[in-house]
Amino acid sequence: MKSLLVHYHLKPGGVSSVIKRQMSALAGQGVEACALVGELGQDFGACVSVEPALAYDKVGEQADSPSPDKVKAIVRSIEREAAFLGENSIIHVHNPSIRKNSSLLAALAILSEKGLPLVLQIHDLAEDWRPDVYSAQAYPEKAHWVLINRRDETMFKAAGADYTSFLPNSVPLPKEKKPAKPKKDPGLILYPVRGLRRKNMGEAILLSFFMRKGSRIGLTLPPNSPRDFQIYDEWKKAAAGYRAAVSFGLGLKHSLDELYEEAITAISTSVKEGFGLSFLEPIARGKAMLGRRISYVVNDFETMGVKFPQLYSKLSVPLHLFNYEAFMQRVEKAMEAASLSFGAGTASCVFPGCASVKEFCALVSRVITDGTSADFGRLDETAQREVLSAIYQQNGSAGSAGKSIIGLNPFIENWDQAAGNLELADTDSLLPWEEASYGQSLVSIYKAVLDGRLGRAPDKAKLLQKYLVPEAFYGIGI
Repeated sequence: MKSLLVHYHLKPGGVSSVIKRQMSALAGQGVEACALVGELGQDFGACVSVEPALAYDKVGEQADSPSPDKVKAIVRSIEREAAFLGENSIIHVHNPSIRKNSSLLAALAILSEKGLPLVLQIHDLAEDWRPDVYSAQAYPEKAHWVLINRRDETMFKAAGADYTSFLPNSVPLPKEKKPAKPKKDPGLILYPVRGLRRKNMGEAILLSFFMRKGSRIGLTLPPNSPRDFQIYDEWKKAAAGYRAAVSFGLGLKHSLDELYEEAITAISTSVKEGFGLSFLEPIARGKAMLGRRISYVVNDFETMGVKFPQLYSKLSVPLHLFNYEAFMQRVEKAMEAASLSFGAGTASCVFPGCASVKEFCALVSRVITDGTSADFGRLDETAQREVLSAIYQQNGSAGSAGKSIIGLNPFIENWDQAAGNLELADTDSLLPWEEASYGQSLVSIYKAVLDGRLGRAPDKAKLLQKYLVPEAFYGIGI
């Protein structure tokens, strides 16, 4: 048994880290693994080849239109690498469902028809409110789909996928077990992520208004994509304008080990994750986890016995602190564009159970607001900045806007103090996600594939029906 791991690049980031851990985990199981990528970005010190046709599409290339030359190049390179590895080689492709390379799906369809065993692992799904990377191309048949959370696996099965496997990512555990001691004094609250849009940076700034004096929130890294970086830079400037105790890019000057050593706790305000490493990594580092709960992610962890008692499900803000009517006008405009993208350019409404986008927006409105307040995390950046400006201009947490938010969310006043009162989870609770167990699970999937567990792809229209529901809408998540 051999494995060829295929991805667009090996630049530092979530998927690249998963690939690196997979290579290590497979080596621990005696399985040879190589990688084929479109672009390098870091030295893996392992068997890695580059096929430029696998890289992200360049600006100006026709969206969602396979290039015959690139398709041929991808097929040729994967066949060559698989032949080099030898018999019983698995082709393990990461994130093929998002349209970062318009030729990949067409190439995988050819490889599938040729009988190569395909494992397609989903980290981010275009149908999950990502119209900018949605492809109208069909998904490959005769494949085995790997999902990193239970919700996605359930959705894929319901949409008709014949063979799926649940494979949560591995979690790096400390080499030496150290006794965890909660820190009670104010200090650094670490948000160990890249500042992507869905990380909900505006909410981190909002929380900073209600911390104890002396505490500060620190994000580790900036994003890579131009769109995300523009929004990240706007939040960085906004935080400075509000004199908020929020730092950006701490990981550019300090190692993650140093930052965790300094931190009193960790936080997440993200509204959307695939696996949710940012919830488990702090436990491995002996830190409590505070912030926003993502139910479909955290439920997987709690089923395995890891509890998160201090996470909140929503953060309510009064409607009078922002222009709700203008916000909903922007939502309707975004929904019209999304409907066209998901509907492959047709004018019909793609949202389930709705005859029009306006009808769907009415349902979204009921999720966002109860008539007097709204969940801050469901707003877009413009509405979030309006709320933050109102708090800042009215003397922060001590002013009328701040007091109204405390009234709606009693937990928010000096919320960072909770970290010092929590009983920290033992790192042994993370053993289900350690590398050896992960390697065993991955090898089991490969064996199933070699035994013929390859079949139909999920129906893309049914996937859209499952994911495009009002409850899943977030203004910063689309």
